[in-house]
Amino acid sequence: MISELTLFDNESETELYQHKITLEKIKNELINFGLTANQSKVFIYLGKYGPKTASEIAKALQLPRTETYHLVNSLQNLGLVIAQMEHPTKYSAMEMKQAIETLVKQEQQRVDSLAGKEESLSELWKQVPFFVVETDESKSEKMQLLHGMGPIINKIKEMVGTSTESIKIYGSIPDVLQFYHSDVFDWIDESKSEMEMVISPLSKTPEFISELDQKKIRAITFDSDNKCFVINDKKEVLIFMRNATHATRQTFAWWSDSETLVDMMNSLFDLSWEKGETLY
Repeated sequence: MISELTLFDNESETELYQHKITLEKIKNELINFGLTANQSKVFIYLGKYGPKTASEIAKALQLPRTETYHLVNSLQNLGLVIAQMEHPTKYSAMEMKQAIETLVKQEQQRVDSLAGKEESLSELWKQVPFFVVETDESKSEKMQLLHGMGPIINKIKEMVGTSTESIKIYGSIPDVLQFYHSDVFDWIDESKSEMEMVISPLSKTPEFISELDQKKIRAITFDSDNKCFVINDKKEVLIFMRNATHATRQTFAWWSDSETLVDMMNSLFDLSWEKGETLY
């Protein structure tokens, strides 16, 4: 019977199967906001079927009754579900827009709380003495893999913050555009370092390039738009293994302070700079 079907039915012959893909997208997005898979299912079910008792929820979603009570209570604590004063108790979900606003505010409060502890935690850390003995091993070269533009841009900001001489950037127009929108060039302007940038390839000059110092930019015509790297003071380098031109758009980069690697990438940059053409 149609009344027994729910949005979570997976049988291809059911009338509601067409909503399965959309439902999975919504559920995954709610998981990104911090809900568990079952919390998401309960919230979606209540949002689309109206107020239900815990028993009705458990039966419809095929969940253990005890777990269902825990789920609705946790959603109440998050402010996403409201209990109605009747017997047996029925639960209803907030509107999706309100629910997302609530989750975002809670996350902002959590981040603000963590940020407020930064100074006190740093002071506590300083109170504990270091017991590291400097050895050749402790001076070994380091490397770090960074996935996604957020961590990568944060690493570039850290590099700019410690730079005292030069920041060298090699990349395609999409790479440079990402840096521009992430305020990388503003950070460099505020630093003590000089910037040099090679763009490859450059068929026409994008508008945002005109806002930068043209004397610090050169273009090469041959196609090497899959390359992107940033060098700081000839002491560290960040190399994109998948940059903004990659088909998947899933960027990740490799950072290292290896002297050999930094020298090699610096030589590549200098050679490209010499072969490059000024923009005007």
